[in-house]
Amino acid sequence: MVVPGPANFLGVLQEVVMAAVQRSNSTMKEPILPRTSSTLKGSLQQQLPVKSLTSTSLKLDAVMGVNKFSSAIRNRNIVIGVLSTFLLLTIVSWPWHGSVGPSSAAYQRDDDSPLQGVSRVGEGTRSDPFQTKWANAARVLPYHRQLSVSKQLGSSKFLVTPEPLVVPYHKGPVLTGNKQGVLKVYLIYYGLFSLSQRATLGEFLASFAGKAVKGTPTVAGWWAITKGFKDAEKVSVAPTVIAGHVYDYVTYIKGKTLKVSDVEALVIDAITAGQLPLDTSGLYVVLTAANVAVQGFCSQECGTHLYTTPVKATHNHVLPYAWVGNAVKQCPGFCDWPYAQAAPGTGPKTPALKPPNSDLGIDGMIITLASLIAGAATDPYGNGYFQGDADDPLEIAGVCGGIYGEGAYPGYPGNLLTNKKGASFNAQGVKGRQFLLPWIYNPATQQCAGQV
Repeated sequence: MVVPGPANFLGVLQEVVMAAVQRSNSTMKEPILPRTSSTLKGSLQQQLPVKSLTSTSLKLDAVMGVNKFSSAIRNRNIVIGVLSTFLLLTIVSWPWHGSVGPSSAAYQRDDDSPLQGVSRVGEGTRSDPFQTKWANAARVLPYHRQLSVSKQLGSSKFLVTPEPLVVPYHKGPVLTGNKQGVLKVYLIYYGLFSLSQRATLGEFLASFAGKAVKGTPTVAGWWAITKGFKDAEKVSVAPTVIAGHVYDYVTYIKGKTLKVSDVEALVIDAITAGQLPLDTSGLYVVLTAANVAVQGFCSQECGTHLYTTPVKATHNHVLPYAWVGNAVKQCPGFCDWPYAQAAPGTGPKTPALKPPNSDLGIDGMIITLASLIAGAATDPYGNGYFQGDADDPLEIAGVCGGIYGEGAYPGYPGNLLTNKKGASFNAQGVKGRQFLLPWIYNPATQQCAGQV
């Protein structure tokens, strides 16, 4: 037996109701008496010819009969209308878990308690969350797009001033991590990365769990700012971030030009193959190599974070994930600023800074990766903390775009530290590593900041 979907069922119901109303209208306008009515039989038929039915008394009886018949029809139509309305409201309000959108299991913490504030299909004012377009996802903008946004918001956006910023909370979840408050970040490498590059990226993630040292800017001190972001239950963003399992795609299984769907598939396929665990409290990050092109890369974004569609492999959970590309060969002037000079015609011609890890592509990726981890943690499903349009939000790093130190303005990242080799940075990490991190919005001071 074929069970119609909600749309088809509503259409059939509408036709049935309309047909009933039309029959009702036609019956009310032209009531038809049965030709074998008892009023035409017996003594009355013998006493009067058929044409004498126009007599006053008989007309009265006929009208009374019609009124009773019409009243019955009206009562029937009222009952049909009430039942149809009830059925219609039931169909519209029913979640239709099996045919449209996710089941409630798609929004669970690791302790199986439902997440608060994540819209399902038909709820809230936002569109179906699983139809989110890549181009309108939360993203890190190329440098020339940062400049464009700064002009719209006013140049003071790049200045550290007493004027407070506003990054509203939209009542959605934040990434609070597992029961111990630990957020695991799972790395997926796609393409060729050297051992040195992997070491730099791995030690950057390890630096989140370091200690914040007073008077010394650290990655841990930068991340401590996010403790001020809490969900509707007053639970803060995970205080601890650590690296989870790492998976390498040893071949270009999706080719060297990836579509939006390919990036999400890399996450789901790694889980399906058992290469990465299913962690509903974690964050998955796809890193693409310098020779891999990705839809929207350079023109629209340098990196993006979204969440997966609920499928069998994820047990119908939606999993936050991010993607970051290596721009060194494709658009360093767009995505690696200030370690690369702005592309001609896209920004001020300020000298490029020297990267602290001697790798323009990787040091640029770390800037983007830091922005996306902070954005995903505070706005994982598009209804957390962000400013502006929900379909193209400015998250806690986006509102501070281009700011890396005190005194920043368009074309100048701010006052930074330099090491003995002349490389610029603003945060210390593990094993003597140095990184440049984007300043993010501090809810305690309502200002952009680089340390707690």
